[in-house]
Amino acid sequence: MKIYYGVCSWGLGHATRSLPVVRALVKEGHEVVMVSTGRALELLKKELRDSVEYMDYPDYPLPYSENPKGYLPKFFAMMPIYLHTLIWEHENFYRYIEKMNKKPDIIISDARYGIWHKKIPSYFITHQLRLINPGRVRTLEYLTEYWNLYFARQFYGVIVPDFKENDLTGELSHNLSLIDENKVRYVGPISDFKKKEVSEDIDLLVSISGPEPQRTVFENIMVEQLRKLRSGGKFEGNIIVTEGKTEQEVKREDEDGIKFISFVNKKEREELLNRAKMVISRSGYSTIMDLCILGKKALFVPTPQQTEQEYLSEYHNAKKTFFSVPQSKISLFENLEEAKRYKGRNGGNVEKTVKEIVQIVCSKENFGF
Repeated sequence: MKIYYGVCSWGLGHATRSLPVVRALVKEGHEVVMVSTGRALELLKKELRDSVEYMDYPDYPLPYSENPKGYLPKFFAMMPIYLHTLIWEHENFYRYIEKMNKKPDIIISDARYGIWHKKIPSYFITHQLRLINPGRVRTLEYLTEYWNLYFARQFYGVIVPDFKENDLTGELSHNLSLIDENKVRYVGPISDFKKKEVSEDIDLLVSISGPEPQRTVFENIMVEQLRKLRSGGKFEGNIIVTEGKTEQEVKREDEDGIKFISFVNKKEREELLNRAKMVISRSGYSTIMDLCILGKKALFVPTPQQTEQEYLSEYHNAKKTFFSVPQSKISLFENLEEAKRYKGRNGGNVEKTVKEIVQIVCSKENFGF
């Protein structure tokens, strides 16, 4: 079958969690076309190469700002542009499909609201059925759930990569007010990594990721903090920093013995994570799934005013699974000592999860709203 697979380009998480599903579809002999843009598309090309086709298709504008306090004003100012882009995305995708002689048999969309077609079985993958807002204004969260319900009705089914019980997403995808959770398929976490029995010889793995400009802001803060950590012999362990720059591949080591890798592919990142005793990263959901599958401890630094990451970091902090600290209050020496005391999280069967997703979409199962 021919399958169009849309991937949101806000950071690399949506792309990385799509990889095991895409590989499984290709292995079964399906013809897959990846629909994405920017760094997410570049990552997909690096990992999947010529096993699939690619369609560079614009995504929604990013509401991020270098100044954390500028996030909300920018977000609300960009809402008309965001809505216009979403409508454009769907109408143009719909017209594109209508012009095709051989239309796709299935459409899968990972957080791309406009990638669906009313005449073709379409599936929506998301971990966020409710959008958390600063201050937790329930009326606004109710409206965002209604927004998701509206779009969920355009799809054959909604697939959530999380556990139904003892979950990882908290109120992002559970305890919903409008959406019937019995009509949502909770399939468990998806990760492109497997746990391996290797020596944990990396004392600290720092993963820089996310959209600009906050990616660079985070990188600069972490480099400064790591150098302070090194000063006075406070921390002499092995430190590796992955910079999340898909456009180049450079390895270097600075005067403090900190190793920097501009980009790592799936195999390299899997090895690094398995070797790491402690991970420092943003609290993106794909990262949480990876850590859960590998059973690793972490220190989270959520992207400022990125409410999903802030909520997830607070949620897991409260559960004593992963320690987190605001970007403006990082003090690595103290933060790392606290993070070591948290228990981390284990669980999930990726092979079973991927098999269930492939079974759902390839059987064209309709369990929608």
